[in-house]
Amino acid sequence: MGTKETISNLEKLSNSHKKEAANFIAYLKAKEELQATKEIIRDKDVWKTIVKGDEDFKSGHFKKWSKVKQNV
Repeated sequence: MGTKETISNLEKLSNSHKKEAANFIAYLKAKEELQATKEIIRDKDVWKTIVKGDEDFKSGHFKKWSKVKQNV
């Protein structure tokens, strides 16, 4: 089923079913985002980098974006 057909079918639904469809789409989007997050967390090297960055930030070791973008 293509995008145009899906939109056409959605437009034909009652308002209550449109709300159900919207809720299901929101659920699928959240599920997809969670899966991507899980994949990142499972990568030990990426996770170590995230933790190190967080520790650096908490200890004040960071540069302000306004300063960095001046040199880009």
